Amino acid sequence: MQEIKIVVTMDCERPTADTDPVASGPPNFQMAEIWTRAYANIAAEYGWPVTFFVHPETAAAQADMFRELESAGHCLGLHIHAWRFDSRFQCEFGGLSEAEARAMLSRAIEMWREAFNVPPRYFRQGTLSANDSLFRVLADLGFRGGSVSLPGRVFPDKHAVWAGAPLDPHRGHPDFRLLEGPLEFANMPISVDTSQLNEKDGRQFYWDLRPDFDGLDYLQMARNIVAQLRERDPAIPCINMLTHNDYDFADPESRVGRNYRDVLAAIKAACDEANIKAVGATLGEIVDEVLSEPYVAP
Repeated sequence: MQEIKIVVTMDCERPTADTDPVASGPPNFQMAEIWTRAYANIAAEYGWPVTFFVHPETAAAQADMFRELESAGHCLGLHIHAWRFDSRFQCEFGGLSEAEARAMLSRAIEMWREAFNVPPRYFRQGTLSANDSLFRVLADLGFRGGSVSLPGRVFPDKHAVWAGAPLDPHRGHPDFRLLEGPLEFANMPISVDTSQLNEKDGRQFYWDLRPDFDGLDYLQMARNIVAQLRERDPAIPCINMLTHNDYDFADPESRVGRNYRDVLAAIKAACDEANIKAVGATLGEIVDEVLSEPYVAP
């Protein structure tokens, strides 16, 4: 293994004033712009682009900024929390029927087209909530890829169950979300440290590299993830980390801002220690690599 693709991502939510005070999201669009630009600038210190998953209303309100970011080499994808997009549904995306998911995505696609003059090609849903129709629906509606899974996450209350899911980029399956498949849709899972499965309040999860957490040893986690990648030796070695636009990345003294810098430094250090080159990439580039190879049935 000569290199690992590093994909830095952010979910760009609606302001909490428009949804719910306890929901993830920035207080307003003004702060969201400052924090989003700071997030991209910090990644740029490593030469790494960012993939932004943008909620439809945020895309409409901040289209100019996101067009500017895309022109600078960053990547854009659609992001949806079902209950925040349509208050008739009090669930996350995996709680929708296939027909409901198609209808909701079709509306979101039209909003995206109005903002950017093109349909979205990449996708991530809120809380990584999914059922077995997800990959089929996304492929049918013209999406080329996404980052839609979090291996090891078992949050039944959020319709987010990814126990046993593939750990590395792969094609989606039309009928079962936990298998690789033949679809013209590529999924880039969020990277996790599989050395310890955690349990809390009836949920299970592996730690991932998002900077939101408190008290984690990010360097050791990055070392573990790199070692696990070397052992698996996948066709496309990739580290995919995420966060949201509700943290002040412009303030170098903010807790999550400091953690974010620590995460990026830890990823770079872990790769250097293993004599592997850390190469920045977008989701679009990962998708291109996955889909460039024909599907081979197991």
